[in-house]
Parts: sequence; structure tokens; C-alpha cells
Amino acid sequence: MIYLRIAIIDDLPGDRARLSADVSHWAAEQSLLLAAPPDLFESGEEFLENFSAGKYDVAFLDIYMDGINGMDTARKIRETDTDCRLVFTTATPEFAVDSYDVDSSWYLVKPYSYEKLSRALNRCSLSWQAQNEFLLVSGRSGEEKLPVHQIAWTEYANRKVCVHFKNGQEAQFSMRLMDFSKMLLPYPYFCDCMKGLIVNFEAVEKLLEDSFLLENGKKLPISRLKYRQVRELFLEYSYAQMRNGSQG
Repeated sequence: MIYLRIAIIDDLPGDRARLSADVSHWAAEQSLLLAAPPDLFESGEEFLENFSAGKYDVAFLDIYMDGINGMDTARKIRETDTDCRLVFTTATPEFAVDSYDVDSSWYLVKPYSYEKLSRALNRCSLSWQAQNEFLLVSGRSGEEKLPVHQIAWTEYANRKVCVHFKNGQEAQFSMRLMDFSKMLLPYPYFCDCMKGLIVNFEAVEKLLEDSFLLENGKKLPISRLKYRQVRELFLEYSYAQMRNGSQG
């Protein structure tokens, strides 16, 4: 069972109360449980005094507030927490483009409808579900869970699969490449860019002429014979991300 932890940062008491009620109503509709009623904060300063990485699943931020504004509050969140989903609720679309810099999940312009709020929360819900996707792989101590979205890339050598995670950690498994590929490649964001190499498009910063540049600075070569196919798959993934990111 997922227990969601929500924070609402807005300097208008009426807006905080309405949003809190709507969030609770949405959770009931989706048969999801809140760990507690949403925590309400009237300023970015008050929120940051109580914030710690991993404390909240989603934070709703008004942008126009006295003191530190919502955008700067979001930047402070991102200094230590990359998993918290950020949803901006504000009176103007002026900062919509800037919201991408902090990897926001949605941008709601007041007054917004319950339908639009639900769409924003549904987007966040898909992210929470994705965090619970695992591969079951046989390891030294029995079956091990590999968090799919935390894998950056994998390589095969000496009859072992080495899994490289986004946080820099690694794990090795003695198994056939064919067996591992059958588990990983059905996910549309994974691609075998060269024999023995599988890349997660989610970890890619840029597609180069002969390789992928990952967000951590690592370069993964792409087979010349596969380049056209790999490029098409990556562009399809990128376009799908852009379509899914369109906010009405």
C-alpha cells in the first residue's frame, strides 16, 4: 500500500484549504491513502524549515508569495530531493517555462478546475507507481529486486551482467545476456545500443553522432550498424515524453 505525503505551500488561506480538500477527495476517488492530511505552509521559509529530502511525495507551490517565492523554494527542494513531485499553482502562466528547470510535474493556473488538478495528480500517481517497478534477478543471496527506473545502463562481460545505477552504484549477476535482455528490453525506454550494452533512455542527456552522452557524463557507444534504428527508438521515446509533458 502506498501512503502519500503531500505539502501545500500557499500564502492564501482559502487556496490552501480548497486545495487540501480537493487532494483528499482525489485520493479517496483513487482508493489511495494519505499518510496524513496535507501539511499546509503559508510561506516558502516556513516550508523549508520543516522540509527534508524524502519527506514528501508531492509539493504544491504557489509562485507569488512574500519572501522566498515558489520557484526559489522549488530550487531549494531540488538541491537535496530529486524524487519529490512539484506542482505549481499560480495566477499566471509567466513561469511555466522556468518550471521545467526544476523538473516540475505540472503547472496549474488559478483558478483551475478539479479536472485539471486530477490530471496533475494522476501524472504524479504514475510516477509513484513507476518507482515501485522492479526486476527480480537471481543473485548471491537469492532473488534481488532491481529498481527499473534507477538503472542507467548495463554491460555484459565474462558471462556476467553488470548493472550501473543512476546513483553510481553497481551490481553484478551471473546469467546469460539473452535471459537478462528478455527481462529488460520490453520496457520501451531501454535499448541495446551495442552488443552487450543496454542503455536507459531516461538516463540520457544527449544523442551524439556515434554515442549516447548520459546525465552523469558517461559516453556509451552505439553500433554503426544499429545507429539508425537506435536513433529512431530514442526519438520516438523523446517525442512521447514531450507529448506526455504537454499540460492543458
